[in-house]
Amino acid sequence: MSDVVESSEVEIRTRDGAALRAVVTEPSGDAARGTFVLSHALFARASSFGKAGRAGLASLLTARGWRTIAFDFRGHGASKPEGGWRYDDLVRVDLPAVVEMAQARFEDGPVLVAGHSLGGHVALAAQGTGRMKADGFLLLATNLWMPEVEPSLRRRLAKRAFARAVLPLVTRLRDVPARRLGIGSDDAPADAVARILALGLGRPWVSDDGEDYLAALASVTAPVCAVVSAGDLLACTPSAGAAFARRCRGPVEVIAVTVSDDGGPPPGHMELVTTLRARSALLEAEAWLRGRTHLGESDLPPTPAG
Repeated sequence: MSDVVESSEVEIRTRDGAALRAVVTEPSGDAARGTFVLSHALFARASSFGKAGRAGLASLLTARGWRTIAFDFRGHGASKPEGGWRYDDLVRVDLPAVVEMAQARFEDGPVLVAGHSLGGHVALAAQGTGRMKADGFLLLATNLWMPEVEPSLRRRLAKRAFARAVLPLVTRLRDVPARRLGIGSDDAPADAVARILALGLGRPWVSDDGEDYLAALASVTAPVCAVVSAGDLLACTPSAGAAFARRCRGPVEVIAVTVSDDGGPPPGHMELVTTLRARSALLEAEAWLRGRTHLGESDLPPTPAG
């Protein structure tokens, strides 16, 4: 496959009226293998997957023949509706709207979601609760700080201590100033951040009206490939990322990056997508998913959760 030849900006309207901005990029040469929806992390935006003049996951996937749709969740990047956002908005409205658009507009192959961190667990929650039906998932540094998916007692205690120290500070804010703190490109509502932090204290991963997102993972039967990095020291360690992915019922593959392709240290949480230091692992994940999603989900036998 050769270089990208066509990108276009689109607006995706959600059922509650939000306008999500996205960039659709087509591969050159042959018809696309299918579509990857790129779902970004907290404090980030679609451009974290790469943009003009900087290679990233989007360019790697298009070079492999995939169409990509890199979009901004509401309240991020160019998607700026009034009134902020809540976690459930992303699970129940935003990501399902983008996947539905891809399935309606493009019929030349499967529609998969590549989710980084927040974008990954939002994707599995949306799929598990039946709000969308993607054909497969590439999870990138995806985990939540729930004790149920942290095998290490030492790390469980560290996450609990961090959450206990930071949560009171966050709850005093209206928004977490990610840009000012140098931890990301986009600020986020304090209540959404507090909700995620509270999972480290043993709070359940549920919707505002009590829908159990953790239990819903057992309903995810589409193929899931998780790429995790030993350089991600706390947010998503390889063991925690693997434990989270294996809550899904369908085929699950975990690829751990222990050294960068250039021989240096393994990439950190953001570097896993903002650089191509884990290019070989990402290509391995793409090949694994390609070999399964083109069969169709119904042809794949489920494997037990655990």
